Amino acid sequence: MISTIALFIACTEQVKNDNTTTTETTEQLLPKIEEGDVVANVNLTVAEGKRLIAKGIANHPQIKELLKKGTIIITSGTTNTYIAEELANLSAPRGSFVTGHITPQNKGNISEGLPRTSNIIIVDGEISDISPDEAMNNAKKEDVVFKGANLLNYEKKQAATCIGSATGGTMALIQKTEAHVIIPIGLEKETFGDLYAYEKLFSDCPKSITPAPRIWVHSKDSEIFTEIEAIKTIATVNIVPYASGGIAGREGGMSLIVYGKQHEVQKVIDFIASVQGEAPFVE
Repeated sequence: MISTIALFIACTEQVKNDNTTTTETTEQLLPKIEEGDVVANVNLTVAEGKRLIAKGIANHPQIKELLKKGTIIITSGTTNTYIAEELANLSAPRGSFVTGHITPQNKGNISEGLPRTSNIIIVDGEISDISPDEAMNNAKKEDVVFKGANLLNYEKKQAATCIGSATGGTMALIQKTEAHVIIPIGLEKETFGDLYAYEKLFSDCPKSITPAPRIWVHSKDSEIFTEIEAIKTIATVNIVPYASGGIAGREGGMSLIVYGKQHEVQKVIDFIASVQGEAPFVE
């Protein structure tokens, strides 16, 4: 549910003495709420966030151009399932377009018994039957490959994927392609620390007593695309996360404050309404 919290918030100017030193803080880096701005509250479940990201991807200027001319590679994954539904009209059973995934300890493999849907290649707006290897090898820098991730440090602009394959799987292929990598990832995957330090720590992992994947950090040139970036494809607003988690189906969900000019914030309200009520990825 989205509610407008305030129609006007005044800003005050802080006066500093010449001999006073200040430390730049996150608060000082946030865009100010200007006179006439409005504020709205956005609440998203994990599934709603994934759908929002997918719709934002469909609004992405580069993707719109590539759907006319160029190559888009959608690798398998949960968030990428939503992207495939938006861009390629994927209608396969949920779980068939997924490789590695994380479920509750007693849930089991959600892909078990389902026909496998391979990575989707879109060339000039049409689904192609070329292999992902061939597509990535032939991709140009203006083409795009979508690859999901499991860990996010938004402030450091770092994202990492857990890999079980000894050879690196899709991540190894992505390291070699010239295509632009976009990482669709929900804010619920936000974590602390330097992900490069995590990658290094587990690169030579000692003997494991339970299955433990390695961590592979995406290139610094990759584009991280969360619910925040999705919203900004349709409106010129500022966004601040203010709560995460919840109950009654909101476990892992996110709450965002959106502020800016009233007509821009209204665009966000309408956009969010289009994803609210999205069913969980699997029941």
